Amino acid sequence: MIGLSPSPRRLWIPLATLIAALVLIVLPMQGLIKGFMPDWVSLVLIYWALAMPGRTPIAVGWFSGLLVDILTFGIPGAHALSKAVLVYISASLATRIRVFPIWQQSIVVILLAGVETVILILIGYLAGEIIAGLHLWTAAVVAGLVWPAVFYSLRQARRLTTLGSD
Repeated sequence: MIGLSPSPRRLWIPLATLIAALVLIVLPMQGLIKGFMPDWVSLVLIYWALAMPGRTPIAVGWFSGLLVDILTFGIPGAHALSKAVLVYISASLATRIRVFPIWQQSIVVILLAGVETVILILIGYLAGEIIAGLHLWTAAVVAGLVWPAVFYSLRQARRLTTLGSD
């Protein structure tokens, strides 16, 4: 049956979106604008953990976080731990969060970004670095505000490549 088989799964889409998010993190920006930029890698990881909870391993979050640590010259392992925890929480709660309307998902994303911020602050404190400032919390709020755009664009990419059902 030639025309009835589903198109092949393209698993490169999650990888490509993570690479695009990593590029967005290292783009040079003004100081004020940089403080309001959400963590794009976290948003992409949250999306894929919610969309495909069984196929988004915690190791993907850890490895992505390690790349963020390398690219941003951060504390080695800080983002790796925070993103692994982020993927774990997102995947664990995926069946509950997916039924929420988009505005409630945005609130959950703000909370998840806040948890990640707390983890990064605690790791910085333990490492002897003072990580403080309002920009950390505004970035979490902005992550929730841009979540609908991230959600709909990644969902459209997933649907075009038949990576799974909603």
